Amino acid sequence: DLSILGDKVYILKSNGKIYSFPLEERAFEETDDVKEWKSLLPPGEYESLFADEQTGRLYVLCKNCPADKGNDRVSGYVFHVGDTIVPAGGFSLDLHSLSAFTNRVKHGLRPSALARNPVTGEWFILSSVNKLLVITDDQWKVKDAIHLNANEFNQPEGIAFDSRGNLYISNEGGDLSEGNILLFARRSK
Repeated sequence: DLSILGDKVYILKSNGKIYSFPLEERAFEETDDVKEWKSLLPPGEYESLFADEQTGRLYVLCKNCPADKGNDRVSGYVFHVGDTIVPAGGFSLDLHSLSAFTNRVKHGLRPSALARNPVTGEWFILSSVNKLLVITDDQWKVKDAIHLNANEFNQPEGIAFDSRGNLYISNEGGDLSEGNILLFARRSK
């Protein structure tokens, strides 16, 4: 996953390493100003990264971590970003509470992307494996789970909001369909 925080780009590799480089370097094919952050996360597979401009924090959700097996949870990690990246706490998503909304999590959630709605403060967690969009409050309590139609969502792997609260979900392409980005306009209440 990739996120921008201030004047830096942060990239999360599936093995849990985080890389950063100045945003101004994005136009170049290569840069010598890449920093690698090792051992911030426990062993596992990761795909979900969110950078919070308001707090200067990075949020990471585990996709497949040994520590979560058999615990009916998905672990999350928070990091404060300054001159360096330092741990700032953790959180977890309770899969028992998610089962009240869907039966698609019997073998785990396996998050593929994470974003926060800037208007409501709710967290949106995308799971490509489960074809599921999970919505939680700001304390990670599950509020809803929306099944994603496989005909529309070939392989949902990315999620983002614009400043007005419009939702974007990106789908990877494959042999049968091209990748795309779908826009879901925010409805006024």
